[in-house]
This record gives sequence, C-alpha cells and structure tokens, in this order.
Amino acid sequence: MKKYKNIYQTVCLVGLLGLSISSCTDWLTIYPQDRVVEENFWEDKNDLEGVRYGAYRQMAKTVSKFAIWGDLRSDSYEENSAIQEDLDTHDRYLNILSGMPDSSMTEFEWSGVYTTINFCNKVLAHGEEVLAKDKQFTTGEWIQMKAEMTALRALNYFYLIRAFKDVPFTKKVINKDSEVEAFPLTNQLAVLDSIIADCESVAGKARNRFTSKSDTKGLITNTAIYAMLADMYLWRGSLHEGRHGKTGMDIVNGEEVSHDVTVDYQKAADYADLSLQYLANQNAQERTSGSNIFGSGEETFNYGLANCDMIKNKFEDANSVSPKMEAQTAIFYTKNSRESIFELQYSVSDNLKNDVVNSLYGYSNSTHLKVNKDAMDALYNGGITGEGDNGGRWDSRLWVCCQDKLTEYSTSSSNNNNSEQSSGGSYYMMKYQLPNPSVENKDVINMDGSGTNREIKNIMYSGRSYNSWIIYRMTDVMLMKAEALACLGNSNLKKVKAICNAIHRRSYCNYKNPSKQPNTDAESEGTIGNAYGASKKAKNGCAFSESVVYVMNERQIELLGEGKRWFDLVRLAERSSYNKSDPEDPREPGITNGQYGMTAMVEQFLAVGSNSSFATTLTNRFKNRYGLYCPIYYMEVKASDGAIEQNPVWNKSKYEQ
Repeated sequence: MKKYKNIYQTVCLVGLLGLSISSCTDWLTIYPQDRVVEENFWEDKNDLEGVRYGAYRQMAKTVSKFAIWGDLRSDSYEENSAIQEDLDTHDRYLNILSGMPDSSMTEFEWSGVYTTINFCNKVLAHGEEVLAKDKQFTTGEWIQMKAEMTALRALNYFYLIRAFKDVPFTKKVINKDSEVEAFPLTNQLAVLDSIIADCESVAGKARNRFTSKSDTKGLITNTAIYAMLADMYLWRGSLHEGRHGKTGMDIVNGEEVSHDVTVDYQKAADYADLSLQYLANQNAQERTSGSNIFGSGEETFNYGLANCDMIKNKFEDANSVSPKMEAQTAIFYTKNSRESIFELQYSVSDNLKNDVVNSLYGYSNSTHLKVNKDAMDALYNGGITGEGDNGGRWDSRLWVCCQDKLTEYSTSSSNNNNSEQSSGGSYYMMKYQLPNPSVENKDVINMDGSGTNREIKNIMYSGRSYNSWIIYRMTDVMLMKAEALACLGNSNLKKVKAICNAIHRRSYCNYKNPSKQPNTDAESEGTIGNAYGASKKAKNGCAFSESVVYVMNERQIELLGEGKRWFDLVRLAERSSYNKSDPEDPREPGITNGQYGMTAMVEQFLAVGSNSSFATTLTNRFKNRYGLYCPIYYMEVKASDGAIEQNPVWNKSKYEQ
C-alpha cells in the first residue's frame, strides 16, 4: 500500500479526507465543512484511489470501537485490578464489562464509522464520472473498485447493526454542512437485507488478489465478500428465528416479510464454502506465480477438510524451552498469512498505530483486561492448566492466550512497559504480543517445558503497535460454516465436530512427547486432540443444542481477543428468543421482546466464572433484546432533534436530562 502514500497525501492537502470534525450541532459529527470544494477534484483514477485508500485508513482508526463493541461485554475477560496508568478508561471498561454502560461514554460514539461509510459513498458516487473523464481508467477497474467500496460500506454498517441494533442508514454522499439531514433510525433487519443485497450484487466482481501481499490481505477481495455474506446470512437467520421461529412472517419497518431460516443458514454455509474455495485459489495462484510470498517453510494440513489448508504447527521442538508455533507466529506476528482473508493494516510509514492491542491485551500497567480463567477452565478437562488428551495445557493457543505467572521479560523493545506483574493468579491475553521464534540469538520466547504448567518465563515482543487487526480469517469462516450447520439441526453434529476438531488439533501438542500427534482424520472420535472432552456443555433445559454449544466453545478459544465473542453471544441470544410468553417488543409490534433468549444466554455463558456475580444484575438490566446492544452516544440523540431515540433499556446519562 506504500505506493499509494503520495496519492493519499495529495488528497489530504485539499482537505477531502479531513472529514472528522467536532461539532455539537452537526448530526453524526462526521461531515466536512463548507470550505471543502470538490467540483474540480474528481478528474482521474488517482482521485478515486486516494479516497478509496482513505476509507481503509479511516476504518483502521475505528478498530478500538470494533473491539470494544464486539468483545468487551463477553465472558472471556475480567478486570485487570493492577494499578492502572489510565484510571478513567479503566473505570469505563469495568462499567461496560459489568453491564452498566452509559451513553456519555465515548466508546459508543460512532462518527468514525460513518466517516468511513461516507468515503465509500463518495467513491461510488463519482466513479462513473471519473470513468468518463479518464481514458486510462478502464471499465473493468471501475467494476472491481465499485465492488470493493460497496462491500466495505456494507461491512461498516454490519458492525453498526451488530453493536447498536437500529441505526441511521443512508447511501447519500455528504459534501458540506448544508446537506446534513437528521436521518432516523432504520430497523436492523432492513439494513441487513439491504447490505446483503449490495454484497450479492458485487460478489465475484472484485479482485481475487493484488500484486502485493499487504494489498491482497488488506483490501476487499472476492474471498472477503463471500466471508461477509456467510456472516450476514448467519445473523439474518438468527434474527428471524428469534422473532417468529423457523418459518413465518416477520414485520420489518411495518411491512410483513416472509422468511425461512433454513434458507439463510444454508446460504451461510454455502458462502462460507465459497470464501474458503476462493482463499484456496488465491493461495494456489500465489504458488504458481512463482512469488511464493508466504515462504517455502510454511507447511499446511487440512485434516481431511476440503479447501481448509491450515498452517501446520510442527511441534517437533515442543519439549525444548523455546518451541516454535508456526501458525500463531504467521497469523499474528508476521501478518498477512495464507489464512488471512481481510485484515486492516498498520505501519510506521503511515504513522498509524493499532493502539487497541495495548489497551485491552498484554500485561503492562496500560492493560485493562485479564482473561477470565474460570470461564476458560470450563472448556477443558482439568481446566486450562490440565494435561492429557483434552487438557488446556496441551492446546498451544493457550500458551499465549491464557498466560500466567509472568515473572520476567525483556525490556529491549521500545513498546514494552517496564512494570512488573506479581506472579500467579492472573492470566493475560498475549496473542498480539506473540514474538517471532526464529530470530537468531534471542530468547524471544522462553518456556518451561518440564513442569506440569506450560508457562512463559520471559518474552521479548516488538512491533505490536503495528500489528494488523484481523477482520476475517480462515478458521473464523470454517466456524461460521460449522455454526450454520449446527443451526440446521443435530443431524449435522458429525460435520460440525469435524470442523471444530480440525481447528483444535492444529494447535494440540503433547509437549512431553511431541512425536505423539493427534489423529489426522478430524471425523474420528475418541482420539487425542478431540475437542474438549467435558467442556462447557449445554445445561439441563438449555435453549441451545449440543452442536451449537460445541461451536461456541471452539470460537471462544480460537478467536479470543479478536473482537468476536460478544457478537457471537448476541447472535446466540437473538436466535433463541422465540417465546410466545414473553412481553411484546417495545418498538416492534407483533413480536416478543427477546427476554427468553437473553436470559438463557446469560445463564449459560455470562454466569460462568469470576464474573458470575454480575449475572443477576445483567438479567435484571437486560429486560429485553435491547440490553444486548450498546447505548447510543448522547450527543447523537441530542443533535438529531428527535430523529434518533435512545436504546430503551439504558438509562439516560447525566447529559440527557
């Protein structure tokens, strides 16, 4: 993406990309001042590409919101009670985690997302105009760029409806203050229907890959569009099922809409397959092109699943004090791996940091969260420190995702915080601090391989502020397929377990006897490396099937710290909300309010572990499905002149009197 740096800087000079302003009167607070004149700007392909790349850069700036909206309220984390450098942020995070968000919190300010959407709208609005003017800009290039921007806009709206439910929705370009309108809230399902239609209209029309690895993984490709469609259909099926069951008529914006959720779930599975197929083709094209951008030493294995060639953890050196973890290193440290589908890029040259990884994860005094050990313990026989075929210590993902007893570490990296943590009793998520084990003459990761606990003794990490933020990757899409199959019925349990087992076995390591590896047939039962064992099982009377809980457990481990878990729990609660005895929804006449599914989700997942004391509070506060979503930032409500209503569950902040 470096070759576009000059384009980006040129656009900045005319003020086009300086759209994020602070104003108490401009609704959504995202639009440019009247001083920005664009009449003579849209002349050639470079103008379009400058705004196109500006959209990606702007989205990268909003990652902290995506992480907080998608993860913070889940059962995966608890408060890091160590002395904090930023107490204000720490206290806000704690309130959100404990089910007491407030609309005055800037974490719920959504203007940056709408700025990204406006960038996309600009490119889409001016593309035909530029195509007519610039003879070097081809129709094929425009079709591909149009597909990119359409999908990127849809993705940002998808984040908004998962976080806030009903949101303002527009495809109109805003160029100056006088064009600002008070857009009302649009029903979540109506927005979802629209962005699904948009993505389907451009599916297969984007690029399959680009000339550089960072562009192939950092820009929207057909692989990413199919992953988005799988995700969106999984959500649509869940939302409809929670309102009127498997089939029936739903009411969207006052109109009846027929639905059959089995169609949505099947489409989710089919689009997941397409995404995996396109990713496999993308990787095959890289190999045959001779570029081999992923390196010759990166072996893959699919455990018998088509188009699921996962990076292999070899583990031959697992009984040493410095084991290699090829998959984790390639995915999170080296970045842009062959398993990546879409990840937002950060770099020193762009002066753009991924600060969220410092704020939420790691183990310094700027880290606000710890891993909820009790909740993770429930996933394994013997807990996350247990050994044996289904023990947590034999799952290499936990070596960096649930790390305890950090007694010393190198301070040679400028990104390190030199604060010492007391050993024992604290578990930290270090996925984004994973070092490169291949660096010569440096104990970048030193582990105790002889004791019953697999613990890091010292670690040197570097470049964590510029790690990519992964939006979609291979195993995420594999688990979308597994969830869709689980929603289609327990008859698919064997297929569901095969997917989960393959992902689980990739990271399974008998570090006392590295040569004893799991069976390579993911459908085999009772072999080492079989996912979980006891695990978090569906409780008696649980609203969730065995296969659904199975997938939820694997997603929690595999995608820990990637901004997914709370969205997964919301989707689960929505899907399970169909109960005729519940009261009517406060804003959607004719359907129940979702209380049943919300309560079931809290009791099955949020009530487990050290946050269980919050369960009663959460159940009482989450009176209906609106409690699953974020409060709207109070300034947006105030500036909308009544067009935007606050989420009915959350109390008004002190600023909304």
